[in-house]
Amino acid sequence: MVRVELTRFRIKKGKEEKAQEWMDFLNSHHEDTVATMKNEEMYVENVFKEENADGYTYFYWYSVQGENGQAVEESDNYIDKKHIEYWDECVDNTYRPVDMVLEENLIAPAIQKIIEKEG
Repeated sequence: MVRVELTRFRIKKGKEEKAQEWMDFLNSHHEDTVATMKNEEMYVENVFKEENADGYTYFYWYSVQGENGQAVEESDNYIDKKHIEYWDECVDNTYRPVDMVLEENLIAPAIQKIIEKEG
């Protein structure tokens, strides 16, 4: 069974550049970042950025993942530790994240077989 999520997080005012640095860090360490996904049972993870008319920057996390993966907070990997460090500095905890409601989930059968094999 897979879990598909899309969640909107708000970036703290004044932390927009740091948040971009965070995404640049993850992108510049692509191989090491992808390597962390196995323990998390993370099959797909994407982050989208929105610069909203309300003056805030928002990140949208989209993921397709298994149900029994290791939480990023439990990892000793340097990528995950840095990820949490950026998260704590940049994500506005006074804003309640918005979990989008999944209305339809289509995964091609060939991809579903790979996910089932991996999980």
